[in-house]
Amino acid sequence: MLVICEDCAKKYHVDVDKIKGIRAKFACKACGHIIVVEKPKPVSPPTAASSSGTSVPAGETKAEAKPMLPSVVPSVAKGRGRPFVFYLLIAAVIGLLVTGSSFIFLYFKYVPKLVWQQMELRSLAVATSLKQAVSLPLVRKDYLLVSQATQQAAQLPGIAYTAVVNEKGVVVAGFFHTMNSFESHFSQQVQEKGFPVEVLALNGLKAGAKEGSIRINMGGQPVQDRVLALTEIDGEVHVGLFTTEAETALRQTLLSPLFFVPAGLALFFVFLLTVLINGLITRPAHSLTGTANRISLGELDLAITTEGSREIREMSMALERMRHSVRTSVEKLTKSS
Repeated sequence: MLVICEDCAKKYHVDVDKIKGIRAKFACKACGHIIVVEKPKPVSPPTAASSSGTSVPAGETKAEAKPMLPSVVPSVAKGRGRPFVFYLLIAAVIGLLVTGSSFIFLYFKYVPKLVWQQMELRSLAVATSLKQAVSLPLVRKDYLLVSQATQQAAQLPGIAYTAVVNEKGVVVAGFFHTMNSFESHFSQQVQEKGFPVEVLALNGLKAGAKEGSIRINMGGQPVQDRVLALTEIDGEVHVGLFTTEAETALRQTLLSPLFFVPAGLALFFVFLLTVLINGLITRPAHSLTGTANRISLGELDLAITTEGSREIREMSMALERMRHSVRTSVEKLTKSS
């Protein structure tokens, strides 16, 4: 039985019949390495009839049974696994979902509030301007000037209506921007009965209050009603704004480039990162795998080139050192045989 030292590759011929027990140990004379020799198990000769019931025909000699050497099967991981880019894309998708969800959450939490605050400020500005314009004419009983100022304020963009109510709750002046935005039966009711003071009563001021603001429905349209107190005559000034304008602004903002550009930039950077990872890790790793496969098939003179990132280069140099060691060992074995 031929035994080779694992350290110095020195060969020894061992008589297995002199081995007592299952295994024997001895020290290499060249390097002192402890060599363990296991006694091969005896192989029983095959019977005349096989386990399947077939027999050897008469007149024919059965071939001499050869002992079968146990085959060494390298341990292989189950399955090929997924490429690194797959996990990178999964991480990128999760990151985009988390970032996008956070952005949408913050958007819907704060942007509508800011829009409504802008509407509040706008209605307050119009109501304050109208109050200043009608206060003195109301004291003088100049209702023509009051009507003119109220009608001018009603023609501003986004205004649903403007109205001035005296101390008795009577609408002194009330004008709509246009009746086309309201329901037909409501428009007909306004033409027949005048400005609907009962709607304004929904936002009436309490005793001592100077201003107020609520959202009401007038003629099928949602309206933000702002009221200011006229302290000179104990009356009120009402200004209504269409809230559909704010809702339209919110939709336009949500569908604007402000929302899609960051998402597009994030996808673009993920694509660049994927290309970079593929160039620095995936492609060099595939090249190393192919080289290692060729070396395992006997191409020991195939040099391993180093490229890619620092980790890939270190692994390439380690494989190159291993290839050189294997080739040196094989050359020693060839010379000594």
